[in-house]
Amino acid sequence: MRQWRVRLIIIALVCMELGALPVLAQTGGQFCVRAFEDRDGNGEWAGAGVEPLLTSDVAVNLLNADGVVVDSGLMENSPTAAQGTLCFRFLPAGQYTAIITSGALTPTTPMSISAAVSETGEPVVVMFGAQIDTAAVGTAAETADAVGSEDQILRLALSAGGALMTMLGMAGIGVLVYALYLRRPRANLSMVTTTGTGSLPPVTPDDTPTHT
Repeated sequence: MRQWRVRLIIIALVCMELGALPVLAQTGGQFCVRAFEDRDGNGEWAGAGVEPLLTSDVAVNLLNADGVVVDSGLMENSPTAAQGTLCFRFLPAGQYTAIITSGALTPTTPMSISAAVSETGEPVVVMFGAQIDTAAVGTAAETADAVGSEDQILRLALSAGGALMTMLGMAGIGVLVYALYLRRPRANLSMVTTTGTGSLPPVTPDDTPTHT
């Protein structure tokens, strides 16, 4: 009888340890923010096939119950960004608040969302909906186009200036060559043609014949 009792006690202890393993494996709770494009603006997600998930341009600061920022992150840096989800892991149990901001999105849900986190490891997921700010996107596109136009004008001005400088340089070289080499033969020729006529020396008044 004693052996059976010992065996039952050992089996019970083993079962208790096995049952405690999942709890021990959990190292803290999770707080996740899932962002979606709220196309109809009703603040509720209609599903990925209707309202796509947002994978970028979402920033989250996570505050604890005392209002202290315990973590922060960007959607585009999240390992689960493809699912539109940004998660904070290994959190002690307690109340947390996500402060969500975005530069090019207009929120349709609260930008401050609170939820209680437990240490079971099961994630708490809150939903954040927003609409794309078409005005901001258009302004950004116009700014990019303006910058591109200014760059193009600057390149054209530099090219024109370079061509003008090249032309002026070539003209200066041509004037210098003309002044140094092309004018000398013409000056020498003018000196030769004024010394006399033909091969005979010039006639002077003393050589004029007299008639008797």
